[in-house]
Amino acid sequence: MSENMNYKINFDEIASDFKYKEGGGLTHSQGNRYKLFPFVANDTTLFTDFSGVVGAFSRLISGKSLNESFDSEKFLENVADKIGEYEGDNSKETFRDIIRTMFLEEEKLVDFNIKTMNYIDSTSADEKIAKFIYSNMFSEDIKELVAKYYESNEENILYKIVLESLPELKSKKVNISEGVKYVEYVKELFIKDLTFIIQNEDLYKNSLKRVLEYYYMFYISQLTLKLSKFEKVDLNSVEPLYYTLSWESTSKNRTAYKFGWDLLKNSVSEIFAHAVTLELLNHHNLDKQIGYLDLFEIFNIMDEELAKDEINKLLESYKRQIIDVDWSGIKYSNKDSGNEAFNLVYKLFESVSYQFDNSARSRANEAYKNWYIKFVQANFGKRRGALGYNLNLTEEDIILMTKLCINNNEKLKLNTLFKELELRGMYFDRDSKEKIVQLYEKLSLLEKKSDSGDAQYVRSIL
Repeated sequence: MSENMNYKINFDEIASDFKYKEGGGLTHSQGNRYKLFPFVANDTTLFTDFSGVVGAFSRLISGKSLNESFDSEKFLENVADKIGEYEGDNSKETFRDIIRTMFLEEEKLVDFNIKTMNYIDSTSADEKIAKFIYSNMFSEDIKELVAKYYESNEENILYKIVLESLPELKSKKVNISEGVKYVEYVKELFIKDLTFIIQNEDLYKNSLKRVLEYYYMFYISQLTLKLSKFEKVDLNSVEPLYYTLSWESTSKNRTAYKFGWDLLKNSVSEIFAHAVTLELLNHHNLDKQIGYLDLFEIFNIMDEELAKDEINKLLESYKRQIIDVDWSGIKYSNKDSGNEAFNLVYKLFESVSYQFDNSARSRANEAYKNWYIKFVQANFGKRRGALGYNLNLTEEDIILMTKLCINNNEKLKLNTLFKELELRGMYFDRDSKEKIVQLYEKLSLLEKKSDSGDAQYVRSIL
């Protein structure tokens, strides 16, 4: 980082982007200068099912676009017409019924081939989430590998006819800017696991939805936990989150109670404030997106008084525009970063957070975080009576994650497998680990040379 680097805020652009009004008032903007989350402060289109995200993501990585929705009747007619002549009055209708039975389920196309995943309909909200996953976790480095499998020829004659009867997919160049570089270790693992599953078509078709759901959950959970540490963040290590298993009983004394959902929920409660704070701070003269740690490092090499002056002017400008909040009630924390300019960043964040809690904008704040909270509760949460929610994984999840961890190996040491699960953000206490070992034993996957974890192996499930 250049020692001559000076950080200067563009106040005119902030006034424009945040729609400053004369006499006070603004509109909170986020996700333009600093693309943290794919959420909006409105949960009317909130969804928890990733079926449409699968279709949108599949089209993004294969460079295709779907210009018309799948029409089952039109599809059946196209397949029937490919055959040509029929014997007897009812033979064409009988053939259509066979095709319907084999390739349609509730009038939707069955994923019998990797290419058919591109025909899954998506809403604009689905597409936004897919683009978020693509920009933050996909890599152009595996584009050729993906194309190899999406463009492979179908040898089954009937499947080939059916594929030729589907609407034409247009080639589309993907032009999505790369996301923020905050949790690159998640991206590296996603690429590794996506590369693995795409080489086995059945595994890819059957597991892509759950893999996308998990990595979306994993990425945002890690990002929120990192943001809560501001400049003291370690960008290279996984933040532990403890899960319970759907088939085990739990209690308040379990590690997952305190260091699972409760830990995550507390950090998620501040994501809108972080998004707005970093959006404000990214209206600057430097040609890159900067996070808290970047800013701290910049402040440590530039003139501290200049840096203090910039952040102080930003803080006062922001508070001046918020005219429906009594600022006399705010109590700032005594956090000390060791840099007086960065200490003002704490105050800016706390001011953004305070006005959300003490104005009519609390509803927008609630809606923003609900995009993630409702998703996690629906897909990775289990209500445990009076204990509330725990982060939760099912037997099917453990089997899938075990496949990903073992990858192309024949087997993996049990201790190594648990470390691989932890690299992917899945931590388990001793009781949960015992239940997982019992599951491996039930599935005849465990090789025991002794009771030691280093002398026990888990065989590949593929």
